[in-house]
Amino acid sequence: MIGESFGVTPRMAEALRAITEHVALHGVMPSRRLLAAKLGCNPNNANRLIHSLIERGELSAMTPGGPLSGFGHQGVAVFVPAHVAATLAAFCLAHGEKLTAVTADAITLHIDQLEGRS
Repeated sequence: MIGESFGVTPRMAEALRAITEHVALHGVMPSRRLLAAKLGCNPNNANRLIHSLIERGELSAMTPGGPLSGFGHQGVAVFVPAHVAATLAAFCLAHGEKLTAVTADAITLHIDQLEGRS
C-alpha cells in the first residue's frame, strides 16, 4: 500500500500520494518546485521529503539530487510511454497499491503467459 513502508511519516505519505497523483495526471514525475506548491511548503522542505522517500526506497532518482526517475530504489528503471505511466499511476492510486509491486506482477504475469506458464 502507498506509504506503508517502515519509517514513512504521514507527511512523507502525503508527498508520495501527491507525486503519484501527478504521475497519474501527467505521466511524468513532478519537479521539486511543483511538489512544494502541491504540498504548501517551500522547495527545501519538498526536497527533504523527496530525499527521505528515496532513502526509504519509495522513490528513485537517476543521480543524487537529480530528477526523480521512478518509484523504488531496487531493480532497474523501466521507461514506458506517458499514457501507460499515467494509467498505471491512476490504477495504483485508486487501489492503494505500489507502482513497483503492480509493475513487477504485471511483467511476471506477461512473461509467464508468453512462455505458456499461466
